[in-house]
Amino acid sequence: MLDFDMIVLLVDDDEKFTSGLSTFLEKFNIATIVEHRISSAEKQIRKMDFDAVLLDVMMPEGNGFDFLQIIRRICDVPVIMLTALDEDEELINGLDLGADDYITKPFNAKELVARLHAINRRYSASRYNKITTHDDMELFNNQLLIKVGESEIKLTGVESNIIYQLLNAKDRCLTRDFLYGHVLKRELSPQDRSLDVHISNLRKKLGPHPTKGSRIIAIRGKGYALK
Repeated sequence: MLDFDMIVLLVDDDEKFTSGLSTFLEKFNIATIVEHRISSAEKQIRKMDFDAVLLDVMMPEGNGFDFLQIIRRICDVPVIMLTALDEDEELINGLDLGADDYITKPFNAKELVARLHAINRRYSASRYNKITTHDDMELFNNQLLIKVGESEIKLTGVESNIIYQLLNAKDRCLTRDFLYGHVLKRELSPQDRSLDVHISNLRKKLGPHPTKGSRIIAIRGKGYALK
C-alpha cells in the first residue's frame, strides 16, 4: 500500500463491479480496499486513514446516504457517491449530507480517476493553506474549519475550498466556470448542479451577516461573490 499514490475505500455490494474497478484503478497507482457491507466498511473507516471513499447509494443494511452521515461523524475523508439514480433530489441529498462529489453509473472509469486526483489535490492542499480572514470570518483550511464571529463551523473539503476562493476574491465576483475549474476541477456542464448545492450548504452553515444579509450572493449571469 505504501507505494500507491492514493488508498481508496470502495463500498459497493456488486462484487463483479468492484473487482473490475479495483483492477482498473491499480493501473493508475490507486489502491482500493473493497467492502460489500456497511458494517464492515465502518470498521475500516475507524481503523484506517483513506485518501477518499467511493460509496454506492444502494447498499445492504441501509443505503449509502445513511452511511455517509456515519462517516461524517467519524472523519472528514473526501467522499464520492456512486449512484445509478438520476433524480436530482437524490444527488442533492448526498451533497447536503456532506459528500464532496458524485458520479452516476454507468460512468467512464477514467473520469472517476480524474475526479479522485482532483479531490485528493484539494484535500491535500487544504492541509497546508494558511489562515484566511475577511470581515468577521476566519478560515482554517488545514482544519476544514471556519470561525464566524465566535462560532466555529466544520466544513467539507469542497466547502472549504469554495469559501477560500471567495475570501481571497474579497468583493469581486467569481464566475461559475472559475469555481468549477479551480474547486471541482472540471468543466461546467448544464446538468451539473453540484456547485449550487455546495453554495446553498455554505449559506446555511455560515448564516446571514449581522448587517448585510446573505454572505454569499449570486450575481445573475456571472457567478458568486461575498457581500
